[in-house]
Amino acid sequence: MKMIIALLACMLFASMAAADDDPQQAIPARLKLMFERLDKPLDIAPVVVQADWAIAGWRQAGRGGRVLLKKTHHGWSIYLSSGDSLKDAGTLEKIGLPASDAAGLAAKLKEAETSLDPSALALFSSFEGTVMMMNAASNGAAGHEGHAQ
Repeated sequence: MKMIIALLACMLFASMAAADDDPQQAIPARLKLMFERLDKPLDIAPVVVQADWAIAGWRQAGRGGRVLLKKTHHGWSIYLSSGDSLKDAGTLEKIGLPASDAAGLAAKLKEAETSLDPSALALFSSFEGTVMMMNAASNGAAGHEGHAQ
């Protein structure tokens, strides 16, 4: 019996580690943990990833937007929240992404959003301005990206 419990525990930990490694699972799980409420379910889609950067669209209670995330040694962390500005490679470069990552991320986002309902895109676009979540100076160069959270 102890052996079965130990095996089940190992399988559980292995599946949790695998989910942490897959950004398509880890990013929605992280955002839902942070923002989802019983009375306000959070829909996360699409999620696109380029190197250590990701953009995810979100919808909740008639609102929406996009978040830029960065993978750190703590996992995926929200870098900033915005709307349509995150669709532009030039803007992503200004934020601090390398040019190749900015272009790749913008292209992947454009492709992923082509299959979405126009109402979802309208919600993503409705987010006004930009809200910084991580210290922009800690974009990984200093190695202290987790301290600003």
